[in-house]
Amino acid sequence: MAENKVDEIKLKYCPNCGESLLKPNSLLNEYWISQDTAYFCWCGECSWRGEIIEIIRVTAPELATS
Repeated sequence: MAENKVDEIKLKYCPNCGESLLKPNSLLNEYWISQDTAYFCWCGECSWRGEIIEIIRVTAPELATS
């Protein structure tokens, strides 16, 4: 039997103007790149568009001390 799981959309507002991306005149598309979740957004209010990627893990080199 399949689970009835409702995934919550974490990204809800335009990063440019703050208007809701869940309005019918905006576009919010969620997809995955490996283990990361990516969102393609287009705001119907300010016409901002771009991708926002939610990453799980970041690996960075250790900074050298002087």
